[in-house]
Amino acid sequence: MSRSLQSSRLDSSERRALHNRVQAFYAHLNREHWDQCFAMIDPQLTQQGKVKLAAYAQRLAEFKAVYGLVRPWFTRLSLHLGAKTNRRDSQPFAYVYVIWQDASHAFHMFRERWVKADGAWFTRVVGLVANPHAGVEK
Repeated sequence: MSRSLQSSRLDSSERRALHNRVQAFYAHLNREHWDQCFAMIDPQLTQQGKVKLAAYAQRLAEFKAVYGLVRPWFTRLSLHLGAKTNRRDSQPFAYVYVIWQDASHAFHMFRERWVKADGAWFTRVVGLVANPHAGVEK
């Protein structure tokens, strides 16, 4: 099998795996399963204590109170499987762009960084912050 074909299959497989993880993250967010969202954060961040579940859950709940459901409309993945981000972090990574619609039908975009660790994809986003002037019309 040619090297480019192997690389293409790997990219396709990784792209599918990452897309599924991103979709699962937003499904958990919409169901308010904060612990499941927390489990999808890069283990380097959670194990070092840089993110605590209680504070993370509170930020997600505040975000969801402003915007309601996050309905992804379009997701674009930019994979960097062989790239080295810097000398201290050599994990494969991806930029994920999610165009989404809130409960008031306004569109927004997330630009996220995901990393691959221990065979799975994890987000590096450690909280969502709501714009105090945005959100669902009451």
